Amino acid sequence: MNVRRRRSRRFGIARNQRGLTMIEIMVSVVVLAIVIAPMFDAFGRGRVMVAHRGEERVALRLIERKVEQLLQAGGAASGTDTDITSTNMVAGTHPTNSAITLITRGDLDTSNDVIGDLTWDVTSVTWTDAAGTWDDATYKHVVTKLAWPQGAHRDSVSVTTIIN
Repeated sequence: MNVRRRRSRRFGIARNQRGLTMIEIMVSVVVLAIVIAPMFDAFGRGRVMVAHRGEERVALRLIERKVEQLLQAGGAASGTDTDITSTNMVAGTHPTNSAITLITRGDLDTSNDVIGDLTWDVTSVTWTDAAGTWDDATYKHVVTKLAWPQGAHRDSVSVTTIIN
């Protein structure tokens, strides 16, 4: 009977212990680090991707406006080529100063704005009918491109159109 009491006391003491050992805590911390680190990385990458998609949307909107402006001016438009407000449709690459602001950060400091280059290449295209059943047609093939950031282009969008 004494032997039985001693065993039950030993097991009873082991069962009544509370708390965690240092090894259990270290294993828990390692497991949490393995799970949490990739989550923070995924959040960071997601934020960068959302910002990048925002830049793409703004760039596409700006390039669509420029194409509409060129379509409205028509294929015969000419004039000064000083900046992106030009509607010059003479064959070649336009304008000479292609800088455009994609995104401003809302403050007076322009050093953190996203600046790009907006250009359009104009090529004259003539369709001829060797049989002579219809008149020759001359159009302008225009490729409008917006690349950013300025100086070290990382991304770009372009739109191609034909203007009469």
